[in-house]
Amino acid sequence: MANEQRCYVQTDKKSDGKWYYVIVVDGETGVLMGPHDTEDEALAAGQKDLENLGICDDEE
Repeated sequence: MANEQRCYVQTDKKSDGKWYYVIVVDGETGVLMGPHDTEDEALAAGQKDLENLGICDDEE
């Protein structure tokens, strides 16, 4: 269990009214990605990128 990484997607709405996401791995925040029109779009894009990276086990 010591080798398990905590990974998730964090979304944020910026002052331009658009949604962005970052991938967080073991507390380290990645690059801000976007823009997306909705939070759902940003979250879906981030989850797809996280899956493509293949660095974290799918917890669903």
